[in-house]
Amino acid sequence: MKSIPGLTTNQRSLTLLICGSILGILVAISDPYVSVTDDTTVVAWVNDTAIGKAQYNQALALYSQEKRSAASAQDRTLVLDRLIEEELLVQKAISDGALRNNLSVRQRTLQTMLDSIQSDVVAANGTNTASSDKALKGYIEQLRTNATIEWLNSPSIVKQAPQ
Repeated sequence: MKSIPGLTTNQRSLTLLICGSILGILVAISDPYVSVTDDTTVVAWVNDTAIGKAQYNQALALYSQEKRSAASAQDRTLVLDRLIEEELLVQKAISDGALRNNLSVRQRTLQTMLDSIQSDVVAANGTNTASSDKALKGYIEQLRTNATIEWLNSPSIVKQAPQ
């Protein structure tokens, strides 16, 4: 992984954590079939945002894999605390406008989203590039179809910024 000039290891770690958290929220929001709020097994609420049992179990499984042993009660508490802290950081990043105002965070989030979508497309369609490209374009077109987009000026009228 490339270092980001001017950031300490802690700052890079925090930035990556925020990006990953934002990605998780975007994926959760964009998936019409899975809703944490429909999950009756919510394990915690953080400022009106649910942490579902499925999310908790996934995090716990990842933690247990790294540890290579069954999770203790202390481990389970640690995992839930980390999920809560992650959600608080995501909420802070959103309220501060980091995704919109910080170009670096925005670029990393977009790249992570594209990588995630591409992985799903490859898993569904194999490594055939033409098929994968078509599926990715279809996915983005579906997002556009479900979005409300209002042009304030027609594309031919919008002036290009000086380069």
